[in-house]
Amino acid sequence: MAGRINVRAKLISGKVRMAATSEGSKRGAGKPVETTVLAVERALETIQLLSGAADGLSLAEISRELIVNKAIASRLLETLEHAGYVWRDDVAQRYYLTYRISNLGLRQLQQSGLLGQCTSLLEDLAERTGELVRLSVVERGEKITWVYAVVGTRRTLRIDPNFNFDVSLHTHATGKAWLMTLPPERAAHLVEQAGMARLTPHTSIDYAALRRELDVASRRGFAVTFEENEIGVGAVAAPIMAPRLSGVTECVGVVSVAAPTNRMTRAQIETCGPLAAEVASRLALMWPLDERYPLHMQRHA
Repeated sequence: MAGRINVRAKLISGKVRMAATSEGSKRGAGKPVETTVLAVERALETIQLLSGAADGLSLAEISRELIVNKAIASRLLETLEHAGYVWRDDVAQRYYLTYRISNLGLRQLQQSGLLGQCTSLLEDLAERTGELVRLSVVERGEKITWVYAVVGTRRTLRIDPNFNFDVSLHTHATGKAWLMTLPPERAAHLVEQAGMARLTPHTSIDYAALRRELDVASRRGFAVTFEENEIGVGAVAAPIMAPRLSGVTECVGVVSVAAPTNRMTRAQIETCGPLAAEVASRLALMWPLDERYPLHMQRHA
């Protein structure tokens, strides 16, 4: 994607230095492992593309984004349509996701028991602040994903909770809140993989500056972003630090509060940080065990 910037991490004398390099291709520099099934990878990429396209995508657009010819893209779409994950508008000649994808996600959340225990605390935080509150979960220690959003009812001007489903590690408060809980080498590796794109004039692409910010966030218990990911939006986020049965405590998710910057200054949005941290601490005590420990190991623990 044009304009995107990657970072190459180097550990020198215990310090992390970053040198920006332009992205060479859409698929990234890493080569797929030998066990990767390319057709499955492309099918999943197609689903991801369609998940962000409210108006659907044409065959030509999908072919271009996947960097494959139309014949391959057509076979992928026919397979996904047959499986019930995609449908085609024959008049507009555009493809859309079905609700089967969202149903699978909801089923997973219901089985985990996660939302059932967390919802009341998150709704209360949304009412206390009057702003957008979101819950994200860390998946296998590899990525963080938003799974729930609720908006306070006291405000007339609100942030759309579905404006973007991707968590940017260096610009979202949620991403920073997760990074601040990780060892510096691990955090640097994740940022290197994701890259540090300049999304607004306020976005910092200096990893050293980000590292200093993460250290400050770690000391006070929450991270802050102000118009770094999107103009007009500020946010705070606090990590949910839950103990494993092994005794190790780790970040399993993040609670965030976001508000329009024309309603809240940076200082005002920061006052929501302790509130988010309080809710995160309470969620850590009730976090479902199966979210942090394999079910078969729970049975034998």
